[in-house]
Amino acid sequence: NLSQQFVAANDKLHFMFEIGSFVDYFTIPPMFVSIYMDRTWIGLRFLRVLRLMSIPDILQYLNVLKLSTSIRLTQLIAMFISVWLCSAGIVHLLENSGDPPDFDNGQSLTYWDCVYFLMVTMS
Repeated sequence: NLSQQFVAANDKLHFMFEIGSFVDYFTIPPMFVSIYMDRTWIGLRFLRVLRLMSIPDILQYLNVLKLSTSIRLTQLIAMFISVWLCSAGIVHLLENSGDPPDFDNGQSLTYWDCVYFLMVTMS
């Protein structure tokens, strides 16, 4: 999918530095490494949630959003939810990995526990 998008892009340099491209750079290679090593790693998979920030553009393209105020509100909500879920992913990764330098004493938290903890902390 990434290679197809790259070929279809009008401005290749701009495409290489988009946030969606960076998400793919940090999430696709670790998947192949985990298959090769035959073990899973939480890794940076939580960055995929940043794709939610493109929802306002999609809704605008489909003519669901027409007013500038509704577009801006949707962008704000998408940004808030993306940052919130991405932050929960960071907390999930750090808590389950353990304490450096030996990375022992890891907590067994689910992703949704981390989402809940962040919501409680933010409120």
